[in-house]
Amino acid sequence: MSVHILQTASRLFMEKGFESVSMNLVAEQCGVTKATIYYYYPGKTDLFVASIAKTLSVVNDRIRGILSQSGSFRSRLIKITENYLRIPQVHMNDMFDKVKQHLTEEQQQTLIRYENGLYEALKEGFDAAVQNGEIACEDTMMAAHIYVSMLRVGERQYDRNQVLFPSEREAAESIVAFLWRGIHV
Repeated sequence: MSVHILQTASRLFMEKGFESVSMNLVAEQCGVTKATIYYYYPGKTDLFVASIAKTLSVVNDRIRGILSQSGSFRSRLIKITENYLRIPQVHMNDMFDKVKQHLTEEQQQTLIRYENGLYEALKEGFDAAVQNGEIACEDTMMAAHIYVSMLRVGERQYDRNQVLFPSEREAAESIVAFLWRGIHV
């Protein structure tokens, strides 16, 4: 039950934002009573932190899984990029800025730790690519941060009918190609 609550809450927070999601809405979407939600999570911020931490953990596992597959580092980065572009977008920095005032210092640190885990997973992938001679990069953590920043370009949409890229695949290939010019040996 707790996993279903976390998945539902995470989706709602990402789609609607922290302010627009209530414990009642989460309960309705889960098909349970509000008391059930409160049984697992004493408050909205507790639910928010747990659901976003769980989502970041799942994303981290996916990144690590893709990076452990065979193939070139470039092809694996394209796969990670495509996966990112297929999910509803949430910008952690934007969300954290809006929610920060509601969170305790400990809750903020929990989310930062999970977010940093994503960068560490990517850094390890960049490190392995350097060791394999696929790329030349002196600061792999900076490369990981630059890569994540570039992902936002792939989701750029001017309006419902005008997007920067016609498909996730084309966006992924363009983003990675642009990055690749700076790190390829």
